[in-house]
Amino acid sequence: MNKHILLIIVILAGLFFNSCKNKSSKNIKIEVSKEVKTEKEESIPIEEKEALVSDFVKQSVDDELADKIKSYITTKFLTEGDLELIPEGQRQFQFYQIDLNNDGENEVFVNLMTSYFCGSGGCTILLLNNQLKPITKFTVIRTPLFAEQTLKNGWRILLTKSEGEFKEMIYNNGTYPSNPSVIEKAPYDAPSGHAEIMFDINFSKPKTYNF
Repeated sequence: MNKHILLIIVILAGLFFNSCKNKSSKNIKIEVSKEVKTEKEESIPIEEKEALVSDFVKQSVDDELADKIKSYITTKFLTEGDLELIPEGQRQFQFYQIDLNNDGENEVFVNLMTSYFCGSGGCTILLLNNQLKPITKFTVIRTPLFAEQTLKNGWRILLTKSEGEFKEMIYNNGTYPSNPSVIEKAPYDAPSGHAEIMFDINFSKPKTYNF
């Protein structure tokens, strides 16, 4: 009888030991799970940092192109005398890439938006081809600038507001009109809903670069 009681005690002790071991194993699994969760939470700031790229419209973000435009501005467009007159804090530009003639190559608008290039009628904007050769120098133009999907003479119609009216700039003889203030009012009061908007802080915020 005593042997049977002893055997029962041994069996119960074994079961209790296994139960404790299983609970310990479960606790280990929980701790590992918590560590994995912590690693995921630490990765969130990195994702948020990468998302900052979306703060600017993609057609205005290209550091390699920006360096080429900077070289063009400082060595071909401006003289040394110009550069001496422009404070370093105002040596800024923005650009926007767009295919205006459906040839598969982007033209580039360069917005020289600081006070040295601006007057009461607007600012200077350059239009360059994909080799950064000049097409048009817009002398007094306001942003935003609109590019309609409609082509005339093989190039997209451009719209800007001048003296309270929208002006339609049509490509002709290798260039666009340089001064919209001398152009007649467009035959409509606003851009179409299909127009591409350039240099607008709300719809196509561009990145700003220094030269």
